[in-house]
Amino acid sequence: MCTVTVFLLYMNYSPAQKMPGYRSGTLFYDFHIIRKNETLSQIARIYNLSVNEILEVNTTISEPEKIVEGMKIKIPNYSHFIEKYPHDQWNFILYRVKQGDKLKSIAKQFATDADDIKNINPGIENKPPTGSEIRVPVKKQDTAKAQTSDNKEKKEQEKQPAINPAFTFNWKNNSTVPEESVAVNSNADCAEYVYKSGTVFKISLVMPLKKNDGTTDLTGAPFLCGALIAVNEMKNNGLTVKLNSFDCGNSNSIDRILNSPELRESSLIIAQSSVGDLGRLAAYAAENRIHLVIPHESKARSFVENNPYVIQLHPSEDDMLRKLVSKQYNEDVVPILVKPVKPDSLMLDKYRSALKKRFGKFTEQTHQMGLKYLEYENILDAGKLNLIFVCPVAKPLKDEPFVSDVISRLNLAKKRLSVYGSDKWQSFGLIHNGLYFNMNVHLAQPVFVDYNSEATKLFVQLYRKAYNSEPGKHAFLGYDAVYYFLAVLRKYGTEFQDCVSGFESVMLQSRYKLVKNNISDGFVNEGCFLLEYTPDSIEIKRE
Repeated sequence: MCTVTVFLLYMNYSPAQKMPGYRSGTLFYDFHIIRKNETLSQIARIYNLSVNEILEVNTTISEPEKIVEGMKIKIPNYSHFIEKYPHDQWNFILYRVKQGDKLKSIAKQFATDADDIKNINPGIENKPPTGSEIRVPVKKQDTAKAQTSDNKEKKEQEKQPAINPAFTFNWKNNSTVPEESVAVNSNADCAEYVYKSGTVFKISLVMPLKKNDGTTDLTGAPFLCGALIAVNEMKNNGLTVKLNSFDCGNSNSIDRILNSPELRESSLIIAQSSVGDLGRLAAYAAENRIHLVIPHESKARSFVENNPYVIQLHPSEDDMLRKLVSKQYNEDVVPILVKPVKPDSLMLDKYRSALKKRFGKFTEQTHQMGLKYLEYENILDAGKLNLIFVCPVAKPLKDEPFVSDVISRLNLAKKRLSVYGSDKWQSFGLIHNGLYFNMNVHLAQPVFVDYNSEATKLFVQLYRKAYNSEPGKHAFLGYDAVYYFLAVLRKYGTEFQDCVSGFESVMLQSRYKLVKNNISDGFVNEGCFLLEYTPDSIEIKRE
């Protein structure tokens, strides 16, 4: 096992830089105190504004790139419009004005009213300047239509000076998550960072490394070991990296970690911790504008909402379900949803929704364990490929015997089948893997290691040599997460949020497809694999 170096130091971090504001005419303002090395683009992103909107109310800023630390600037505050345009009914389009546009024509385009556009754009003229950005209120049910209309004009707008693309966003207190995630940020906004030799990227790992009884934690410690190999590889490639590790395995350690000057100086924080501690780390990341990567916890997506500095790497059940139903077929198929007598009601609804969206219609079958006759004979089609999607049981401990009974019963049916299940099936000891191959089982997987690849072989060799042990999934994850984000930092610098959604890098067991649900949110990872058991082999479907 690798040797752990732990930093537990003290420091008070500064309060928020946002200050109470005031009202001028019809517009409300907040104040913002500019920090060291902060740019207007970063500030605009924090407040869901464009740079132009900030410049319009700060006429004393003649050279935006030369703002200085300590300067106090005005920030337009549109929150008072919520009373007239409730967040649960309205979205707002940030629209770039094209040549010939007038408020009436813009309002007609988005099925709204010119007076409403005036209300949320104080001082706007009836014919706004070409290339300027304005807010357009759009009913939520009309948002998709508005985006479609905007896409049709994309080519025309590309001829104008590039400011920002149009995008849809919700009010900050709207926590609704769309069924399908979309990449809000565009690589069109992305400018590559020129790495200067000697620039130090400081990575902080917040992991449980030692338990209260002094023994090694078997999740955090292997993660750190894999991370160290990634750091060494990047150093060999000319990158200067400082890796700090903080042990959060003891009670009350999070307070000491949050007061550490090393954490405050981080270029990036990667954390595995309890949910409560993750909440505090997420708030710390937003306060100090440091990206926080959460690699393990699948239930951490709530920290991503309204926090653009959080990145969740573990795919959700929804992501894996979408992967499960995404396969394309070259023949007629019969989709069948098999459920237990007492199913997981939430997952059952998700399966129903996903299958309806994918296939239009499907057959639903309740499976009763222990019955002697084959109740599937009446629903399986002898002339088509039968797709069997198995919904989990309400009590997870009963899922294994249920799935075992379903697989055994279907194996007796002697029909053409493809069976679809979750990654948990791989750990079911009651099911002989031979049945998986016979029945063309498909499993959605958050991670997968190809031990035949040269990269994996090299990593295993380095790990064995360094730590005299075999790497597990946490060691692979540590390597992947640290290597990926060091590559991101090298190419795009610490302000990489406009670029990371399109960044790809070869990893050992992971696939990162980072997207945003809303402009004010952080990133979530929708990348996962589809593991397919064929009669001859196991195949991985990455796309």
